[in-house]
Amino acid sequence: MQLPLYGFVEGDTIGVLIMADDGESVRSLANKLRAAVSLRVRTDEDMDVLYRGMVLDPGFTLSQARFEPLQRFDLRRKNGVSESRNTR
Repeated sequence: MQLPLYGFVEGDTIGVLIMADDGESVRSLANKLRAAVSLRVRTDEDMDVLYRGMVLDPGFTLSQARFEPLQRFDLRRKNGVSESRNTR
């Protein structure tokens, strides 16, 4: 199933609508967002994907991480994020 998702990258001021498939990985979703903002924001650092306040395992599929259409996810640098480090 196709999922329209809102992605935000730390350091950017604009959210981006990303089309994803529920069978693709969290890593793939992060790479799509990196590509979409690459002209505005440096994203070559190690970054985490956060969804509903939790850092996600990059190997999970979006279905396993329970993504739903039109939900927000964030890409943040791995430098002391205060959110829970539990994975889904």
